[in-house]
Amino acid sequence: MFSIERYVTLAGILPFVKGPTGVYDTSDMPGSITFFTGPMACGKTLELVRHLQIHSEQRIPTICLRPATDTRSEKVQSRSGLCYEGLTIPESDLDAIRRVTEEYDVIGIDEVQFFPPGVVPILLDAVRHGKRLLVAGIDTDFRGEAFPITAALLSLPETDVQRTRAVCSVCREHNATRTQRLRNGTPVRRDDPTVVVDDNPSVITYEPRCIEHHVIL
Repeated sequence: MFSIERYVTLAGILPFVKGPTGVYDTSDMPGSITFFTGPMACGKTLELVRHLQIHSEQRIPTICLRPATDTRSEKVQSRSGLCYEGLTIPESDLDAIRRVTEEYDVIGIDEVQFFPPGVVPILLDAVRHGKRLLVAGIDTDFRGEAFPITAALLSLPETDVQRTRAVCSVCREHNATRTQRLRNGTPVRRDDPTVVVDDNPSVITYEPRCIEHHVIL
């Protein structure tokens, strides 16, 4: 029997097929990874939250993980104010992350750069089981070098990379591809720790910058 919902799913309009309970089911559909990335302030989390809301409004079992290392907020929130309730989880607790991917159909991950590369095989296994993964995070550290997990995600042929730019804080052009770390207003040295969460924004701050104005001492 012809089904318009099945038709539009195959046409790429709906990501899931509605099951007998009325909830969309991913069991017979291929999984996917969408990676929203770029420098800070480029709209990564905005896109993540927007996609999460689209799925949850359709009664698709949806959850978003956020790393325990990031203590700035309990919610997944964009700079525009759009937010989604997040589940804070220790980044190294791979068993807990695996359980979440088994229990939900759509799994979001914010600030993915804080997670270890060991998460990637779990995400790939989830894709094999028809799960839709929505991942957001900065692609490179303050040095302009890829985080290990982002390099791993970018290397997967299944990853749909949605990379955007930000407005450079120096030249004000929409060409920023890098994230500048400042300590008391001064660019940090290359040997600064890779991960520093800005609990004290008066000391550690970050800015989006283009390659011309990105400075490493």
